[in-house]
Amino acid sequence: MTTSANAADKAPVVNSSKPNIIYINTDDWGIGKVPSYQMDEASQKIIKTPNLDQLRRDGALFTNAYAGNAVCGPSRCTLLTGKHPGNAAWRANSKDPTIEQWPPKYPMLGEVARNAGYKTAAFGKVSVGGHHPPEHITLCGWDYWLGYLGHVDVRDFYANYIWENGEKIDLPKNTKKVLHGTILNKGKGTGGVVGIGKGTFVEDLYTDKIIEFMKENKEKPFFIYFASTVPHGGRPGGMRVPDLLDYDKVEGLTRSEQVYCALMTYHDRSVGRIRSAIKELGLDQNTIVIWTSDNGDESSYYLRTKTFDGNGPFKKVKRSLYEGGIRVPMIAAWPGKIEPNSTCDLITTQVDVMPTVADAGGKELTSEMDGISIMPTLRGERDKQTKREYIYFEFYEGGKQQSVRMGKWKAYRSGGWNGKLELYDLSKDIGEEHDIAAQHPEIVQRMKEIMKKEHSPHPRWNLESKKNSDKKKSNNK
Repeated sequence: MTTSANAADKAPVVNSSKPNIIYINTDDWGIGKVPSYQMDEASQKIIKTPNLDQLRRDGALFTNAYAGNAVCGPSRCTLLTGKHPGNAAWRANSKDPTIEQWPPKYPMLGEVARNAGYKTAAFGKVSVGGHHPPEHITLCGWDYWLGYLGHVDVRDFYANYIWENGEKIDLPKNTKKVLHGTILNKGKGTGGVVGIGKGTFVEDLYTDKIIEFMKENKEKPFFIYFASTVPHGGRPGGMRVPDLLDYDKVEGLTRSEQVYCALMTYHDRSVGRIRSAIKELGLDQNTIVIWTSDNGDESSYYLRTKTFDGNGPFKKVKRSLYEGGIRVPMIAAWPGKIEPNSTCDLITTQVDVMPTVADAGGKELTSEMDGISIMPTLRGERDKQTKREYIYFEFYEGGKQQSVRMGKWKAYRSGGWNGKLELYDLSKDIGEEHDIAAQHPEIVQRMKEIMKKEHSPHPRWNLESKKNSDKKKSNNK
């Protein structure tokens, strides 16, 4: 994710007043399941998100937004380190850190925000990838954080503990008695519902603490990273909600789908509560709210029924570098700056968050940041937006995948350096159905050059074919 602009082009416009920034990153929320995008009739009809709908009316719907990568760990690594997938430490999900150099010596997102004059806080799925000791999460630069240490323990919406500033805190209301029988049983008509007023629903706890943090820091600029786990399911606790919110009355939905939809509506309520608090505190005119997702859709949590088309027209799902794995929803609102009910076609990815936050705080972008600032676009000054030639991805689950988006062109390759490169014209073929590589050899050659240039060598993440790797090992003996 590089740009041809020089350092002078990246210099921020310094404002006397730094805007507050709240960045909400959901977990596996496919673009098709966001009613405001109007990509899936069932989602529009069934899933209730009145607060996200209002956020969209108040701001801009981004149509070319991309995640950091195709699955949670690598995607969040890109977001929090400012390194694109060819340079990032995590390029596949992993339980443990993948290199000895972790944590890195360059500043991470919270630290960049803090250096730009912000009070910083993170909530939820706050690990950079893998499972961290708490001090590594604090090293990301958070003045306050509340959440979990990895991408597995965070999945329980009624966990019996949580981490706060490196200390493990019990959640005593989530007892075995309260939670008995609430785990979903393979999608059958049982489980998933704890009851209103029973236990501690972690999604609500995050929201409570976010509002508390805003109240405590209303006199100074703040940056909040809310990494909600909604609608991710799976062990240890799976999808559980206080109430089904009448989704049990929707004809044809399985119990798993009912709980899944209720989770999304509960998160929508969190967005509404946060925005209401911003207004009550008198901060709405100087606060940017951005809502997005960490990768494409994953529907296994409700057992992959055919009810919803979670990625709309896009090909494949999470764990793929086709558009369905990395194209994500993104909605941004900033009263007086972002035009209400507008649409933005800027190509942007989560690697742009770090330079955008630095720019918002009046700090210059550094060579350690792989992205560009999108503050000109957020300020309503799209004519001043830095342009980029392309964005680059690589990913190591489901094969050694690479992809490049360059304007209307999209290149995809699986199998490393020796894999066949596919080429698509997204302006005519959004579903990546027609490979036209043979018709455009010059574009193919440019894409190969980009893939070579943007891949940083790494002892674990290599793009050699197995045959070539075995040959090299044999020659080294």
